[in-house]
Amino acid sequence: MKEVKKNKSREIAFETLMSIEKGEDGGRADLLLKGVLEKHSYMDRRDRAFIKRLVTECIKRRIYLDHCIDCFSKTPAKKCRPAIRVIFRMGICQLYFFDGVPARAAVNESVELAVKKGFTSLKGYVNAVLRTAERSRNEIETKLPDKKKSLEKFLSIKYSVPEWIVKEFLISFGEERTENTLAASLKERGVNVRYRAEDEAAWLDALKESGITVLKNPLIEHVYELSGTSGMEELPGFNEGKAAVQDMSSMLAVKAAGIKSGDTVIDLCAAPGGKCCFAAELAGSEGRVYAFDISEKKTELIDENYERLGLSNIETAVGDATVFNEELAGKADVVICDLPCSGLGVMGRKADLKYRVTSADVDSLAELQIKILKNATSYVKSGGTLVFSTCTVSRRENEENVRRVLEDHDSFGLKAADIKDRLPAALAGMCEGNHVQLLTGEPADMPLMDGFFISVFTKE
Repeated sequence: MKEVKKNKSREIAFETLMSIEKGEDGGRADLLLKGVLEKHSYMDRRDRAFIKRLVTECIKRRIYLDHCIDCFSKTPAKKCRPAIRVIFRMGICQLYFFDGVPARAAVNESVELAVKKGFTSLKGYVNAVLRTAERSRNEIETKLPDKKKSLEKFLSIKYSVPEWIVKEFLISFGEERTENTLAASLKERGVNVRYRAEDEAAWLDALKESGITVLKNPLIEHVYELSGTSGMEELPGFNEGKAAVQDMSSMLAVKAAGIKSGDTVIDLCAAPGGKCCFAAELAGSEGRVYAFDISEKKTELIDENYERLGLSNIETAVGDATVFNEELAGKADVVICDLPCSGLGVMGRKADLKYRVTSADVDSLAELQIKILKNATSYVKSGGTLVFSTCTVSRRENEENVRRVLEDHDSFGLKAADIKDRLPAALAGMCEGNHVQLLTGEPADMPLMDGFFISVFTKE
């Protein structure tokens, strides 16, 4: 019975990966996978976790897996039939990165999957390629490009990141930090949860009894990294609003705003609502948070979040942040601008994003950010705070835009605020003036977090 279930799990993973290959739902792997897991919610949690991990790892390591196919198959990956290419990726991924999967099962079930999908004539070919991959497991690293002669290509293949992104990282962070960050982005990560109720000890016991691994966050109180869950809805207390899901770096951006009880906060690009909900908790019942985003679909996500959490001090509305809103002028103690960006800091969680974004996107997004920031400045009260953050690590979008804001005093009227005192002491060494660039894998002794840029300004 267990083997039948596992076979079913592999077939579901295959169909999901094929949908992503075809570009369904805009090719958004996170949306497709979420829908698949919801559709198969009747399955055992471990089976759904296997589906989630297999799909995610195949996407996350796509360049590396295709390199392996090229090494072991007479037909290179890009010329393989899409279904066979996906079966190869799944098989090699299990062979190389799933310690709990026997090699026999990884190979045999891949062959059976090829037969089931109408490729009976190719089952010998599939078997031969995967058997070769199995035998060559200890030698595959020697088939990578020479690191000394072609560093960018080596890092691109080893860590499955397009070469233009590798170049961007190397220019900004140097070889050692770049490789550490790219390696960290491939590591398995849990989900960060902030517990909001009083029965915290009992909740932690319930998680452990459910087989969920819990790691306490050393930077923010009541925050934990949870591993071994396939969906949030199954978490004890989640549907009752006792737990808020938000990455640690995103929480730090809200912390940096210095929100006090009674503050009026404006969040201009608020969906799906993690920041504005945390801001609402900090502002308290006497405070008010106005959360905007560009479409009704996005504001509905915010509504779902704050309603589940039982927050009554948030108002949502559809609003284009690039269009000046006269009603907001001088209204806010704090304005949060977590702006549209290339997302290079969240490659570890949104595995397909790195294949979709381009260098040209970075330049256009940097200009979009400046346009929004010019409006946002007008919404801040005299003496108030503006937080500009992104989930990317591109200097063109981050440090360069901070420089532009500070140099164009006539347009913005902002001055730099010292961010060091607004963040946990453990991060002080990473801060530079009014901003900090967080990288996945740094600090080395901390739980993994998204790559995130946070900068803070005050209105004169």
